[in-house]
Amino acid sequence: MIYRHGGEMNKFMADHMLGRTCKWMRIMGYDTGYPQCHSDNDILKKCKEENLILLTRDYEFYKRYSNSIFLDSPDFKEQLKQVVTMFPPDRELFFSRCPECNTILQTVKTETMGPGYDLVKSRYDTVKFCPGCGKYYWEGSHYSRILSQLNNIIKG
Repeated sequence: MIYRHGGEMNKFMADHMLGRTCKWMRIMGYDTGYPQCHSDNDILKKCKEENLILLTRDYEFYKRYSNSIFLDSPDFKEQLKQVVTMFPPDRELFFSRCPECNTILQTVKTETMGPGYDLVKSRYDTVKFCPGCGKYYWEGSHYSRILSQLNNIIKG
């Protein structure tokens, strides 16, 4: 894996201002938490306890934690470019995490999907399933657009 340090994958925490960036990092396979609280002290406590790299746009917050990265740009694509420059992604991990809850996705047979997925079942044998939030993901019409955006971000 490319973004490992000391044999373990780096784990990130995006502060409460970086929801969109967090989702896109998860799509790229980065283990990225998003705070359920808005207290900076609680976020810092979690980061310290779990050795997370804090991503923030808040310069004062950034200065409070040595294992943090200040993201310069307000644009999420530029923020992602900054992260991938420092921690190059592993393309094999793309689409391996739920963008909503960060759980690792499982490949399941479409026949296990409930009602309402007839079109998906007719086109695919397997899909990705999130055991954390119960959502399904498949390579639908927007998959190639997302992949194209990821490639553009990585190219810089």
